[in-house]
Amino acid sequence: MKEYRKRFLLVFGTTLLAGILLVGIFFGGAIFGLWGNMDGLDVEALTLRQNTALVYLDPKTGEEKELHSLSSEENREWADIDKIPQDLKDAFVSIEDERFYKHKGYDLPRTIKATMTWVGRKITGKSGATLGGSTITQQLVKNITGEREQVAARKIREISRAVALEKQLDKEQILELYLNCIYLSQGCNGVQTAAGIYFDKDVSELTLAECASLAGITQYPSLYDPFVNPEKNKERQKMVLGKMLELSYISQQEYDEAVNEPLTFATDSNKERNKGTGATSYFVDQVIRDVLRDLQAAGYSESLANKMVYSGGLKIYTTYVPQVQNAVEEYYENVKNFPDSKAQSAIAIIDVRTGQVAGIAGGIGEKTESLNLNRASMSVRQPGSSIKPIAVYAPAIEAKVITPGSIYQDEAKSYGNWTPRNSDRQYRGAVDIRRAVRSSLNTIAVAVLDDLGAKKSFDFLRNKMGITTLVEKRDINGTIYSDIGYSQLGLGGLTDGVTVLEMAAAYATFANEGIYNKPYIYTEVKDKEGNVILTADRHSHEAMSASTAFVMTRLLNEVVTSGTGGGAGLSNGIFTAGKTGTTDENTNRWFVGFTPYYSAAVWYGYDTPQEIAGGNPCVGTFRAVMNKAHQQLNERRSISTPSGVAYIDYCTVTGKRAGEHCPVEGYYFKSNNLPGQCTSEHEDLKTEEEGEEGAEGEDGEGTETPTPSATTGTTPPPPTSGTLEE
Repeated sequence: MKEYRKRFLLVFGTTLLAGILLVGIFFGGAIFGLWGNMDGLDVEALTLRQNTALVYLDPKTGEEKELHSLSSEENREWADIDKIPQDLKDAFVSIEDERFYKHKGYDLPRTIKATMTWVGRKITGKSGATLGGSTITQQLVKNITGEREQVAARKIREISRAVALEKQLDKEQILELYLNCIYLSQGCNGVQTAAGIYFDKDVSELTLAECASLAGITQYPSLYDPFVNPEKNKERQKMVLGKMLELSYISQQEYDEAVNEPLTFATDSNKERNKGTGATSYFVDQVIRDVLRDLQAAGYSESLANKMVYSGGLKIYTTYVPQVQNAVEEYYENVKNFPDSKAQSAIAIIDVRTGQVAGIAGGIGEKTESLNLNRASMSVRQPGSSIKPIAVYAPAIEAKVITPGSIYQDEAKSYGNWTPRNSDRQYRGAVDIRRAVRSSLNTIAVAVLDDLGAKKSFDFLRNKMGITTLVEKRDINGTIYSDIGYSQLGLGGLTDGVTVLEMAAAYATFANEGIYNKPYIYTEVKDKEGNVILTADRHSHEAMSASTAFVMTRLLNEVVTSGTGGGAGLSNGIFTAGKTGTTDENTNRWFVGFTPYYSAAVWYGYDTPQEIAGGNPCVGTFRAVMNKAHQQLNERRSISTPSGVAYIDYCTVTGKRAGEHCPVEGYYFKSNNLPGQCTSEHEDLKTEEEGEEGAEGEDGEGTETPTPSATTGTTPPPPTSGTLEE
């Protein structure tokens, strides 16, 4: 009896509140309708083209200059109502507002149902506060005004404005406006733009099946996006076609044919209609994507954010550096710079002191369309050995687990049922950390990781070095995947992988005295009145001590001067450090390196992974692009030697501080982690000659090992002025 009474009170309360709200809605709507209130309804704004400007500050003069101008023409092409197929109009009406041609701006049955649902959720405390029930006219009002708050007062205004709008425009005019402003994902506003992006067609050429596919996107653009979720889009298309059949817009035969018609979406190879139309650069694309993302994070709807960016008269201040981006584009547009025309590559260059993105490219060859795939920021790939400095050696040095002189055995050692091996299938016996890094010895990286602990390595990568793509635990059909493991963290065999952009940002930390800067490509956004409406996330934190960063910088410099990264050093003598990377299956090539100015990550491989023949083109790409990027610099930078670093002689046999009878090399150690004194007598032993790992490098890359010089050999000179000059 109590349960019955409780249910009765709930239903009664819901009905009562719904009735009160409905009275308010229609009383308010009637008043506003009688007044013909069009406040906030600027219909002409839908066709205005108030450009958004992307600007940058000239590095030499500080003068503000325009990089690019965005207008609604770039993501909205207007289509007159007589150009839009009847099937497309019927599809939208069927799925969005089946009584569109009968109501006066609002649909009473839908409004009652939506109101009852909303009140019920308020009473029960369940999630989902939307009133819903919007007609096409009401949706058009929302697109014009940009109002999205989920409150009853906004719904009353929306309905009364919809009634007023229907007094000003006929149904065909309303439908024309709606179909030209509706957001359809992928930066598409309007059906004409969407027809070109998704089907490489003019809207007038769309088939019934394609019309239903586009109409299906509207309810949830990111979920029903044909490029992102083609299966979901197909499910939604069938629902649209079913509704069209139910409402007698199409026959059973037309329904069957449309359902069975294969949907062929546009690809990079057949989007000929967009070629030669002034495609935006990868840099501009990334600015647009990041601003759109951050506007939505700030509370703007996806549709309104797009409208603001493309026709809101904004001014976006970017981090563009002309010399750097020009060097990137010049090299990447020339397909002859890469060994295989079917392969792809990506690069990201970051100012090591600020985290500002100075240059970026997401593919090889001339860029022929805007907002296409950017492999530098949108693709995740296995990093191979390029992960070792940030996942193994840096955290181990920071935790005082190792020093540059620590001795480990290069040998076959098993960890459970897995035994890591070097790429050349050889073992060298006792080696120090310096040589292990130079030669990219897999056995030593895993041994150090074992001493450090995989969880500590994982946390360091994620929390200190800004790698956001790591998988802590994922269940796929009963199989658990995790990146907390030796092969994942020691050799780069991650579940998903890393992005080029995040790798560049991580390595920049070494050149920035251990301070990590989250990468960003714009600084702020101002509206047309000059008010700042968005500021980039410029998060930074101490990832490691300055002394750890310096020791790692020296170790990675040796990779370039006498290790697997030979050939990456810049020709103008600027200090260069970095690390190569190749995956076990030989499907990814990397070089990630830095100077006192910029950090750059370069990836090379195939979109559909396959074995790569030949050497590592990333090394040559890094050198060529960075050489040009470093020309005519305004200031002279250096890598400073921090106070927490000591230059000592160490025993190359034991790794301890050298005694009287020790074979000696001098190197940089952290002052708070100096090794003990070596007391052994091994005066007949000599330091093993470096370079014997040969030209095969870490992974058979075919890199040439240069002859050590007086200033860049295996034993660096002690610091004389507190800095490592260029």
